[in-house]
Amino acid sequence: MIKKLQLLSMALVVSVITANAQIAEVGPTGVTPNPPSEALFDLLYTIDIGSTGSIGADGQAGIIFFGDQYWVSAWASDLIHVLDNTGAFVETFTIPGVTGTRSFTTDGTNIYIGGGSTQIYVVDPVLRILTNTINISTGSDAEARMCTYDPTLAGGAGGFWIGDFSSDIASVAMNGTELSVIPAATHGTVIYGGAIDNVSPGGPFLWIHDQTGTAPARDRVVQIDPLTGTPTGVVYDYFLDGTIAGSTDVLAGGLYISDEVDPGNAVWALVGLCQCSPSNSIFAVELTPLPLGSTDNTLADFSLYPNPASEIVTIQTTIPGEKQVVVFDVLGKKVIATSIANNELDVSSLVAGIYMVQVTQNEVTATKKLIIK
Repeated sequence: MIKKLQLLSMALVVSVITANAQIAEVGPTGVTPNPPSEALFDLLYTIDIGSTGSIGADGQAGIIFFGDQYWVSAWASDLIHVLDNTGAFVETFTIPGVTGTRSFTTDGTNIYIGGGSTQIYVVDPVLRILTNTINISTGSDAEARMCTYDPTLAGGAGGFWIGDFSSDIASVAMNGTELSVIPAATHGTVIYGGAIDNVSPGGPFLWIHDQTGTAPARDRVVQIDPLTGTPTGVVYDYFLDGTIAGSTDVLAGGLYISDEVDPGNAVWALVGLCQCSPSNSIFAVELTPLPLGSTDNTLADFSLYPNPASEIVTIQTTIPGEKQVVVFDVLGKKVIATSIANNELDVSSLVAGIYMVQVTQNEVTATKKLIIK
C-alpha cells in the first residue's frame, strides 16, 4: 500500500476572482444514503483551491490533469483556471463557444467537455479553441454533466459515458449515437463526475463521483460494473478520509483518472474536485500501481505517435539505431517484446485499451502510455 502523503494546505491567493452567489451545484433530488462505505484507497494529497486557496473563489466543477497542469472549470461561467502540478494558480482563460463546463475528459489528443447538456464540446488543448460539437442522441434522460472518454466502446472506435445527477447512464459513440443505457434505478447514484477505469484488475469499472447523502457528507466515489450497471460495493468516502479542516459541506464535483498526478509514486489515481464549503479542494486517491518498470523516463526526446493508434505506432528518440520495445497491458503482462530498426511498431494485434510502451537503447530506458482504439 502506498504511504499516505501529508495533506497540503495552500493559503496563498494568487488571483482574485468574483465568486458565484451559489458556490456549489447540488443535485435536484434527495437520495437515501447507500450502505456504509468500503474505503480501500490511500489518500495521496488534498489541495485547497477555493476561496481560501489558489484560485481564490469557489463555484468550481470540472477537473482534468493534462500536460502537467490541472484545468479546473467554474460551473456557472465560461472561466477555466489553470494550476501547475502542485495546485498553484497559473492563469484563467475562456474558450469561445464553451461555457458552464462540468466535466473534462481526453483521448490524449483532444479535450472533451460536458456542460450538463446533450452536447459534448471538442477542444484543441494547445490552441484552446472549440473544433467540433458532438450532438448526443439517446432515448434515455442522460446528459453530459459526467462525460468520460472510453477507448474500448463501439468495438474499439471509442465513445463516452454520460450521466446527469439522478439520470440514467448512457454510453454513446464518437458521433453521439446511443450504444447502451444503465437505468437510474440500477446504478442508484447521484452523478456529478465520472471516470472510466480500464486499468484496475478485475475491471473495467466506471467510477461515479456521487452526491448521495446529506450535508455535509455528500462526496463519495462509487465503483460500478459498466457491463451490468450495478455498484460493486466498493466506495471511497472523501468526507471520512481527508477533507480540508473546517469544511461545513463536502459535495462531489468532477472526476478524472490519471497516471501522472503523483510522480513520486508509480500509481494510477482518481482525481476529484470537491465543491467543499467554505473552500473547494482537489483530492487524489491511489487506484492501482503502474506496471513494474513503467516510470523510468531517462531516454531523451522519446515520442510515439499517433496516440491513440490502431495499427502502426512510430517511435522516435534522438539515439540512432535499433530499439528494444516491450509493451505491457494494464495488468503488467508483456503483450509485445521485439526489436525495431525503422521506428515503426506494429500494434495491430492489440485489443482496444491502455498499454505502457517501454523502449530501451544503449541500456537507457523510457516508458510512455499508449491508447489502442
